Amino acid sequence: MKRLSKMVDCLLIASALTLTLMTACTIDEAEPSGDLVPGPGLPAGSGGSYGVPDPSYTGRRFDINNLPSPATWNALGHQHAFPDLFHFANGNRVATVADWEARRKEISKIVQYYEYGIMPPIQEADGVHITWVDEGVANSIITVEYEGREWTFTVNTTLPAGAADDDSKKGTIPLYFGSSGANWDGGTATWTFSGGAANEGDGSGNVPTLFGIDHTQPDAPSANMSYAWQMSIILSVIEGIDLDGNGQIDPDTEKGFRGWYDPKKVGITGYSRNGKAAMVIGAFAESRQGNRVGHTGIGSAGAGGPALERFISMAGYRLNGGAYADPLPIGQPGLMEYGDMYGKPYYPKQIVDGQPIFPGSTTATAWAATPGGTADNARYQLVRGWAPYFEDFIKSPTNAQTSGDFPPSTNMTTPLITYQSPHSTWSGVQNLSEGRNEVPGWFSVRFREFADLHYGLDLDHVRGQEGRGKYGLLCTIPFDQHFLAALIAPNGVIFQDGYTQGRNNQESQFGNWLAIDEIYKLYGEAEGNDYKYVFRNGIVMTWGDHGGNTGNEAADRNYHASKIFDGSTDDATTSAADAQLAKMRSPWFSIDDPIGRFDYYRMTWGRPGHPTIAARVQARVEPTLADYNAWMALNPPAPAVDGPIDIKMNYTPTGPKYKAMDWRGLTDAPEEL
Repeated sequence: MKRLSKMVDCLLIASALTLTLMTACTIDEAEPSGDLVPGPGLPAGSGGSYGVPDPSYTGRRFDINNLPSPATWNALGHQHAFPDLFHFANGNRVATVADWEARRKEISKIVQYYEYGIMPPIQEADGVHITWVDEGVANSIITVEYEGREWTFTVNTTLPAGAADDDSKKGTIPLYFGSSGANWDGGTATWTFSGGAANEGDGSGNVPTLFGIDHTQPDAPSANMSYAWQMSIILSVIEGIDLDGNGQIDPDTEKGFRGWYDPKKVGITGYSRNGKAAMVIGAFAESRQGNRVGHTGIGSAGAGGPALERFISMAGYRLNGGAYADPLPIGQPGLMEYGDMYGKPYYPKQIVDGQPIFPGSTTATAWAATPGGTADNARYQLVRGWAPYFEDFIKSPTNAQTSGDFPPSTNMTTPLITYQSPHSTWSGVQNLSEGRNEVPGWFSVRFREFADLHYGLDLDHVRGQEGRGKYGLLCTIPFDQHFLAALIAPNGVIFQDGYTQGRNNQESQFGNWLAIDEIYKLYGEAEGNDYKYVFRNGIVMTWGDHGGNTGNEAADRNYHASKIFDGSTDDATTSAADAQLAKMRSPWFSIDDPIGRFDYYRMTWGRPGHPTIAARVQARVEPTLADYNAWMALNPPAPAVDGPIDIKMNYTPTGPKYKAMDWRGLTDAPEEL
């Protein structure tokens, strides 16, 4: 068995993510040297269960302590199946929550090693010395010293009105980085991203300088990982540090920010590139005592955020003489080319206050404006691509910038098409292959070594910039962004975006939300309360472009965070009856769309004891699709069709019709109407 580079031999990656002294480590090998021979167990230094042997596992097996190089993965060719959350690197199956916690350590190592770089140390035992000076009512000037080098930064916070006069609130107040507006009665803090901990252009800056790390090395932390390290320090200061070494933490003198905040109730949000950063912070930031970010708000972040790299149905596709086929088949290169992608038509359905959020559900929860937000009639849901046959939709969405008549041969005007829209210059799908070149410092140096086997697909097509690289997608990576999102669970998270924003691959974010929902359900089932944790996992879409811009973003996010921090979301019955929480588990996209089914079919795994995600989606789509195809066989389409869908206005389904997905998420079997 080959050994890893000396740099990696110096790393001890466990739940605390500790490191030995990096300046004492020499780097004589630029690349990892592992292969696909499975190893015996967990990352070095980890404990816990290691799953159940599974001889039937067909995924790639490898040694988590001797990770294969990107070149090894590139040589395997196209790997279009979404990497499995619930099997360990050696092929063992996750069977319990204890197994999952161990698998989480593996996922943490994989994502650090290949995508974002290694988290620097935070522990005193590793030579990291933290001090601070409290300033004003609730601010702290924090200094971190390592090997004779120092970095000092200031975190300014604002207490909720009247709190400063009530000492009984000390240690209980939630603190949110970036929150404002209604439904938030905690403290708020400012955050300096790029140029603070590190620079997004190349990952250089204060954090790598503090540790004497050459930012051009494969393991060097990316800017986003440096931000997560900085939040780890802030969390440690909030929880307190035994500065005098007496084995106790004095709440008056050894807790930062004058002891006002609860380290278990710290949240962060960010939009666009800051949303990508917030997601990495939510996944990796962890204090000396193990406190993590309690709520992560990820807004309009796209690639490098919650957008799944392999999920591309919004680009649309037409293959094999006009018939739909999987453009990214498992174990094969795929047939799709740029000219096959026409964009996928979504049919907006306007939401009206007072309508039920989950039609057909026993819960009578109705749409209503979030306190501090605008009326829900400013919102829309996108119904399935064959919506004309099944449900009402609005023919004239209010945002005309990314809408157009499509296809013109029918009476169906202005469906939403964000891909290759004639009304939008930025009408592609940004992906990791493009993002790592656009802003290299978002990711580690090693991440740039993964091959783009679909180069030329030009997914992120931008009109007027034809000289840009025609990036495809990274299908060789042994992970996808659901791995990053999974690291946040079971803490609170909400994805937010606007439907008409090009490039952000919003439906793939919905797919990511469904994927990590498996983890929240796993935790609930382990406690005998299947849906206890699911309302911690939210998604909200609004009508508009970058972020949505309908006045609901902050109100939705703050409501979600406040309910998580006060424990309200852990009662599924109460949460489902709360209109503001229920909408955060509304099916903003339809999984019943026959175009998008291929993306879900590549999710060939599910939580222990349940069908795969692919099987659950197939159970919904295939019977209805078979009914449609039978009708089409008797009623062949017209010779000329402008666009990828031949819409038959007089088609009436006689086969099964299913209830829309409700707050329970993707259930094991569909329920017929």
